[in-house]
Amino acid sequence: MQQDAPIGEVIESSTRQFVAEVYEEVEVPAFGSWVCVEGEGQNMLFGLVSHVETGSYDSNREAVALGLSSEERAEEMPMVQELLRTTVRAQVLACRDREGHVRQTLPPHPPDIHDFVHRCADEHVRALGAPFDFLRTLVEHPDPAVPVDDLLVAVLRRTYEANGAEHGGREALVTAGRALSRLLDDDHERLQSILRRVL
Repeated sequence: MQQDAPIGEVIESSTRQFVAEVYEEVEVPAFGSWVCVEGEGQNMLFGLVSHVETGSYDSNREAVALGLSSEERAEEMPMVQELLRTTVRAQVLACRDREGHVRQTLPPHPPDIHDFVHRCADEHVRALGAPFDFLRTLVEHPDPAVPVDDLLVAVLRRTYEANGAEHGGREALVTAGRALSRLLDDDHERLQSILRRVL
């Protein structure tokens, strides 16, 4: 699978999640989008972005309101942007082994610090389709700091888009919805609330 240019680097790492600092010049990956890290030996980890945060590099210096537009700020105080950074936290939900098999389970090892992080192309997202075993990990072991239903909405929307949206995405969405229904113990009200927000 061809990789686009990296969007950032891993700065914290475990087998369950990693944090990446996003490069200044790139678009920040959206909440609920898939990112991947290719380590040594052709192993690849797939993570779902569960948190995006922008703040000061220096924890002792908080950002303050300036009353300037983004253009005025860039012209009058260009150093301000250099003091800010954006990080994303991704929950690891799948990995690809050296033989190319994608397994929707935790990897044997975490990514290395400073490994490059890439956006997942549509073909990556489609490889993370049925039987949607990663949904069980999301539902039963969610990131405790994240509303899991909102994350489910975002990942199902990404699944729909990667499978062609109105040109084929609905079939993948129905399959994922059936898997999710079983995981939610047929809590139809909750399932309907999630699915209503997908499209």
